[in-house]
Amino acid sequence: MTDAAEKRNIQLAHHIIDRLIDELKRILRSDLVGIYLYGSLISGDFELGISDIDLVVVLKAELDERQFQALRQMHTGIVRDHPAWRDRFELAYISRRALKTFRHTESSIGIISPGEPFHIIQAGEDWLISWYALRQNGLALQGPPIASLIDPIPHEDWLDAVHEHIHLFRESVKKPHNKQALSYIVLTVARGLYTLEHERDASKVAAANWLAASAPQWADLIQRALRYRRDPAADGLKAEGLRPQVEAFVIDVLP
Repeated sequence: MTDAAEKRNIQLAHHIIDRLIDELKRILRSDLVGIYLYGSLISGDFELGISDIDLVVVLKAELDERQFQALRQMHTGIVRDHPAWRDRFELAYISRRALKTFRHTESSIGIISPGEPFHIIQAGEDWLISWYALRQNGLALQGPPIASLIDPIPHEDWLDAVHEHIHLFRESVKKPHNKQALSYIVLTVARGLYTLEHERDASKVAAANWLAASAPQWADLIQRALRYRRDPAADGLKAEGLRPQVEAFVIDVLP
């Protein structure tokens, strides 16, 4: 991709974000504490059509029914007007109190993510990896600095959470029924292993290339996972044919 194309991609993403900010301010009004951007748009690894827009919206209190319904309509309208952005949003709506207490208390948060409609979940310490990344790199688009809303998270606790997260794939690898989900497992495991080895985060692409060089016996699978991330129909292999390879990969690299 040329530099000019990359610049247009970033400009389009920021156009969508500007619309989100305007509509969030209209819907949430005085209940809005802040809007925070993190992820690939911050790190410089954003790829249009692949990467998500990662936003966290902090509220004075948990979402009420009126807010939930208005936000659902807002998300539907944005996808209607920009269909290429379907399944390209990762948004979490969380109260200020929930961010402060997530390590010992579960709270209701609103979530919209690829492949899932806008819904409410219960979340607590299982979100440590996300909140660590948000606190470390989150950019305030509205509101106070994010570090003022999340207590410090020890680096060692983050590494422990990454270790636990990727080892869960030893069981969950049996569940996905499509190549994109199986490829997600390969790339997420690669990213987690990179993090544990280097004690810092990296993009999925950088981590995948690192693991392909470090574990050449899996280089072909890793490179195919990168291709399927962009185009799951890149070849005629079915999910049923890919799964045994991914299961063997997970068993091998996650002792």
